[in-house]
Amino acid sequence: MRTKDVQVGQTYRCEVPFALPLWRYRPESMGDSWWPLSWLRGTHFPLAVVDVDAAARTAQGLVMGASTRVTVELTEDQAEAAGLPPGHGYQVCGMLLDADGEPVELPRVTTLTVPIRWLRPVETPVSPSHHDAAFRDFH
Repeated sequence: MRTKDVQVGQTYRCEVPFALPLWRYRPESMGDSWWPLSWLRGTHFPLAVVDVDAAARTAQGLVMGASTRVTVELTEDQAEAAGLPPGHGYQVCGMLLDADGEPVELPRVTTLTVPIRWLRPVETPVSPSHHDAAFRDFH
């Protein structure tokens, strides 16, 4: 797509190429998105655009999904009750299970910055070489 065709508030299909050469896709221009996108090579997923950087020819967007993974920050009282030294900002990370021990999926929103050239209108056919990122458990 061309930069002028991408509209904030619209959802597009993002197709991540198989190769992400550093000379072309610099971590500096893609920010914190470079690492998760390196895991998504060869996939496609819906991206709701929230900002467009015309100079960098990138779009920042939201990826909606679900996950069983949770992170909970302990309060100082909880850390003290667990016998942990105070003032360290402890977190507990893991999987959320229901009363029967079954995983519970919670909504998750991830922000990614991607090159505009990766975006396609949702109604266009998916490239046959790409597969749905949901199968990678990205969301």
